[in-house]
Parts: sequence; C-alpha cells; structure tokens
Amino acid sequence: MNGTDAAHILQIDYVAPSAGMRDFVHTLFVMRAGEGVTRSIMPAYSALLSCFVEGSGLIHFPGRDMGQSHDLTLNAPMLQAAPLVLEGPTLNIGASFTPLGWSIFSGLDADTVHDTAFAAEEVVSPNEMALLEIALRQCREGAITHQKYARAVEDMIRRVCHLPSRRPRADHRAVLRAIEDWLESAFNPPIADLYDRVNLSARQIQRLCRRYYGVPPAQLLKRYRAIRAAMILAQKDPPAQLRDEILVAYFDQAHLIRDVRRYTGFTPKALSN
Repeated sequence: MNGTDAAHILQIDYVAPSAGMRDFVHTLFVMRAGEGVTRSIMPAYSALLSCFVEGSGLIHFPGRDMGQSHDLTLNAPMLQAAPLVLEGPTLNIGASFTPLGWSIFSGLDADTVHDTAFAAEEVVSPNEMALLEIALRQCREGAITHQKYARAVEDMIRRVCHLPSRRPRADHRAVLRAIEDWLESAFNPPIADLYDRVNLSARQIQRLCRRYYGVPPAQLLKRYRAIRAAMILAQKDPPAQLRDEILVAYFDQAHLIRDVRRYTGFTPKALSN
C-alpha cells in the first residue's frame, strides 16, 4: 500500500509469524498514518484481521458495498485493487492470512465471500473476541507494546486454527501446497504443470482453487503474474531477464497495463516513477 499524498505516507512494519503459524499467517503488521485523511490503494491482497487502535478506514470495493472499518475488522480476500481512505491519526495492527488460514479461521469460502469487510464478531466467538478486546484496550492505554498486541492477535488466531473441529483435510492441504509450488515454479507456468502435480481431476483442482483462492487456477495465475510484474517494474533497474519474462507473458503493452492496474491499482509507468 502506498500513500498518494506525500504528506500522508503509510508506514508499515512487518512482524514475522511464529514458526508454528506460517501455514495460517503470511505476516503480522503494524500500520501507521498521520493526522487527517490518507488516500491509498489496497492491492488484490489476502484476507486480513485488522485491529484499529487509532483512527478508522474505508475501502471502496469496485462494484460492491464500501467496507467500513470496525475496531476489529475482517477483510475478506481481495480479487482486485481498491481505493483505501484512512481517517487519522491511524494505528492499525493485525495479521494477513494465508488462503488456508482464512478458510480455517473464518469458515468462509473465498469464492463466496471476497472483496468485502465486516466486523470480526460476525465469525469470531465471544470468548476469542474478549481476548482481543482486552489486549486492544491495553494497547490503547500503553500497557502493552504494538508488537505485543500483534502477538496477541496471532495467539487468538492460533487458538481458533488449532481447534480440532477446524482441522483442515490432509488432501486439501496437499492441493494448496501444489498450487503454491506451481505458482513459484516460474513467472508464467503452464496450467498443465499444476494438473500434473496433483492426483485429482482438473475439475476437482479448479473447485478447490476457487474455494481457497476465490478464482480458478487460470485467474489466480493472472493475478500473481500481474503483481509480480508490478514488483519487477517498480525496481529502479530491473534485471533484463525479468523484463524479458514480462514481455513474453503479455500479448502487448495494453494487456500488461490493464492487468497491473486491475490488481495493484497503478499503471506500470506510475510504479516505475
């Protein structure tokens, strides 16, 4: 996320999850913004548990209802970039879920709930909410540090994800590992390579991909490819090999611009400035 006003830049500190939580949490974060209104862009990102110690936020999901923040907010997985408006000063502490973590924690499928935000209490039990609310009050009073509150968020997620009733199926975990390995195998890996990795029918793989990622493999690859292209193009002097991979993956410049803007909210030119 990048602030669009030089006076209102978002500052985000990332905190690595504990070793036992890496299947469920990509990262913990502490995000700050200054006084007044900060306008930014949320890229097509994974689901978040977002705790507003100070301030509030509003996401304008394209074609859907606006997502107004609560003290404890769940942001479902995002399938495209969306404008973000923060009313500051803002201090937002939380966690970014893996696809598996979101499914276990929320009990919701990404293809039915995406690009939306709602109060965490809609899916979190009263006992778990009480733990978060106590720690939130302590953080607001200065009794615990921001990092300790991030760990309190992680501990609550751990409690939920380790409940016997929430345990994921082993075959589902195997498919998710195969999808992640496939996505990491190349800049633009053939979909046939994914099907070769999993001893399931193409239809079953597509169904599980929609459930955990919100879209079938072809659309998932399109999103990952565009975000990777954006990260490469944002470099001051990207390696020629990586630039060549981008040129091969896209039909033409218009195709590249359209996909990068859809998933990051910026054009390649804006990213390189």
